[in-house]
Amino acid sequence: MVPDGWLTLHRNYGSTTPEYPYAREAEQEKYHMDNYRQYILEQLKICPQIRDTNIYLKLIEAFPDLQVKRATFYRYMKALREQHGYQHTSKRKISPREVSQPGYEAQADFGQYKLKDMYGRIVRVYFFCMVLSYSRMKFVCFSPDPFTTETAIKAHNYAFQYFGGRPQTILYDLDRVYVISENLGNIIFVPAFEKYVKRIGYSVSLCRPRDPQSKGKVEEVIGYVKQSFLEGRVYTGIDSLNSAALAWLDREGNGRIHTVTRNVSGKIKYSKNGHIKYSSFGH
Repeated sequence: MVPDGWLTLHRNYGSTTPEYPYAREAEQEKYHMDNYRQYILEQLKICPQIRDTNIYLKLIEAFPDLQVKRATFYRYMKALREQHGYQHTSKRKISPREVSQPGYEAQADFGQYKLKDMYGRIVRVYFFCMVLSYSRMKFVCFSPDPFTTETAIKAHNYAFQYFGGRPQTILYDLDRVYVISENLGNIIFVPAFEKYVKRIGYSVSLCRPRDPQSKGKVEEVIGYVKQSFLEGRVYTGIDSLNSAALAWLDREGNGRIHTVTRNVSGKIKYSKNGHIKYSSFGH
């Protein structure tokens, strides 16, 4: 039986006609790399933007006995990306007017705001926002302290529970809560966040530097939360603020007709149309 995906990979490794020794060698190298195929796909699923060089270094670290020429590895990666649709970040084009498919993408970011309490004292609050790119359904939760990786993960859980599921991919800033370092696609995630992404089963996309328009939807939500919910509000405690935020989301944030989609964001998740489904929340 011909192995799954062989036709795609075959084009990148030349003819298998016996009179070409290099073709037989390439075929052997391909089957050798297939031993690491699942590991590579897991890395691509977490972050499709990751550079092939970074995956190569991860492979060497995870499998010290691996012996493969870099040229062979890069040919294999090229074929694997084409087969599974994982494009390099340089080929990924983002436009403010890009229309996402239902259930595909969400955008997430942090904000902060200064409120006054009942005694007139200034209190700074921090908040996490997530918006579903297709429906524009929003979620926000507040914290009295800057978000850490641990509290950001909790905020993700709250958001997925509120939405009734999770999208396939989430777009983030290069925030230290999620990313230790990034250099031209060499991405090192915070270990706890990487473990969480693997467990829940979605992909991470990172906003390109100096390109805020690529996550314009969540930027709009942050401004909307500040102007429509926080402005003029008196701080009476973080629990009451979060309770008021949920009521505001149901009534105002997701309860009105969106000016772009012309739909009520909060009602799209209840649609019986099979195309308006979000992946179930993993445990």
